[in-house]
Amino acid sequence: MQFTHKVSKGSAYNQIYIPRRMETHFEVGDIVEIKLIRKNDNLYYHNIKESNLSEFKRKLIANIIQELNKFKEIEQIIFTGSFLTSKIDYNDIDIILITDKKESNIEEKAFNHLTDIFNLKFHIISINKSNLSHLLKICPLTRSMFHFSISNKKIILNKEREINKPHLNFLLMMPEDSISLNLSSKTLYNSLRRLIAIANFLSNKDENPQEIDLEIKFLIKEVLFSQIKSNEAIDKSQESKIKSIIKEKLNKIKNQLK
Repeated sequence: MQFTHKVSKGSAYNQIYIPRRMETHFEVGDIVEIKLIRKNDNLYYHNIKESNLSEFKRKLIANIIQELNKFKEIEQIIFTGSFLTSKIDYNDIDIILITDKKESNIEEKAFNHLTDIFNLKFHIISINKSNLSHLLKICPLTRSMFHFSISNKKIILNKEREINKPHLNFLLMMPEDSISLNLSSKTLYNSLRRLIAIANFLSNKDENPQEIDLEIKFLIKEVLFSQIKSNEAIDKSQESKIKSIIKEKLNKIKNQLK
């Protein structure tokens, strides 16, 4: 997009600033051409370099925000997950909606609206604004989820941690079940991720999801890591190995919480 305009002098609305070093090249009355190079989308990046995000993704995020802004109950829109950090290896677009009202079906309304418009897969959850600060204090999974994020407003992540034993014990229920039940390999992967995030939280370490994946690769080797992350079938010996690691980490965390 571009247009021509006459150079003027003064403080009229919508004037374009000419740098001082260029003033000798432009005079009042000159006709110049204005060309839009990049639209200001006012995105806020957390632990992600803007230059690492493709133009396609940046434009898609801006368009999604434009659509979600039609819902007045949404106060902030935050993008997370592998859509931001992986070039091709992502299944859907993870979006967190921060609201100030108890809107029971905002997730469904937003999901249906975005699916109709973009014909893409979305995973949408909503968090009440009043609960967000508390969750970031007590929940390692929430902290890990927000670690890499892009938002339409500034993201303020509370660095303070609070050990909430009931909440952490609740998070441990899935890894406990994965030891005794015959569940999918992806559940084993999620259990490992959850346990490492909790362990890092208790040790006052970063809950960086990429670092968590690196630790899982170190524990079970890359081939098996790829299999369980993709929810592929694994044999009993491999399953037993992973469950043994889960049990060991689970017991260590429980001892810390006593």
